[in-house]
Amino acid sequence: MSETRSRDEIRAEITETRAELADTASALAAKADVKAQVKNAVADKKEAAAEKAAQVKQAAAEKTEQVKAVAAEKAEQVKTVAAEKAEQAKDGLAHVKQSTAQHTARLAETAAGATDQFVGRTDADGVVRERRPLPLAVAGAIVVAAAAVVTVLVRRRR
Repeated sequence: MSETRSRDEIRAEITETRAELADTASALAAKADVKAQVKNAVADKKEAAAEKAAQVKQAAAEKTEQVKAVAAEKAEQVKTVAAEKAEQAKDGLAHVKQSTAQHTARLAETAAGATDQFVGRTDADGVVRERRPLPLAVAGAIVVAAAAVVTVLVRRRR
């Protein structure tokens, strides 16, 4: 240390050194105080856990809202598709109903024609105008078929 320094400078330097020494002593005391370090670490961990819990809670709330929105949208889509399918089913049922009605009408006409074959045709007054007997070829075919059935049955019994 040089002699050119004044007393005030030396005192200022001593004060500064004392302050640095006090800070160093405080830091060493803090490092040596294990109980305080544990309390600080626990407090830090609690704070971090609370922050993480708040973040997770917020994220869960956001996801819940997203899921609700998606579920509502999907429910609306399902409702629309179900309505379309119901309409298609109604159209298909109407078509089947119409087709069945047409088929029934044709069968009724055919049955009426068959009745005419066996009974005869009548006019508006209910008088039989002509009679068409069952064609002999159809009767012959029925007899041949019956004979074939009887033959098969007789052979099976043997």
